[in-house]
Order: sequence, then C-alpha cells, then structure tokens
Amino acid sequence: MRSYQLTLDAEQDLREIAEYTVRVWGENQLKKYQDGLLKTINQIVESPYSGKLVSKKHPELLAVKHQQHIIFYLVEDPITIIGVIHEKRDIVKHLYQRLE
Repeated sequence: MRSYQLTLDAEQDLREIAEYTVRVWGENQLKKYQDGLLKTINQIVESPYSGKLVSKKHPELLAVKHQQHIIFYLVEDPITIIGVIHEKRDIVKHLYQRLE
C-alpha cells in the first residue's frame, strides 16, 4: 500500500491554511476543512494517477483540487505532496521554486 509524505513547503502551506481558517471562520470550520483535505489526500494515495498533469516537463507532477486549494504532488513511492496552494495565489511561481 502506498503512503505519502509532505515537503517542508507543503507543511508550511497547511499551517498557513489552518491559521487563516481559525482566524476567519473558527475552529469548527478548520476541523471540517482538515477532514476534507485528508480525505482528498487519501484519494490521491489510493489512485495517484487520477490527478491532472501539470507540466510536460515534469510528467510525475499531478494536481487535485480541494475546494479553493490545489494539492500538487509527485507520483513516487511514497507520494510526495509538494504544495497545497490557494487557487488565487501565483501558482507558477510557487511551483517553480519548489521544483528547482
């Protein structure tokens, strides 16, 4: 069975999401959002090639959307989540820095 790991950047993304969600919508909403993110990540682990191809240059990089965030991951063993980036952020900039 596959598993997953988070890069330091992805961990930071999740901390920022948690801080923002608590500040704006409270603890109950944070729990709901975290549960949804975990469910999406588990779906990625179960079916890693179900994500969308992000780059021809990096065919191992796929993405799945969860509400307003996009989970970017590398299909390897274990699955490596490199980012959980809000759709309104400069996604190209963030990915470029993380793939260098």
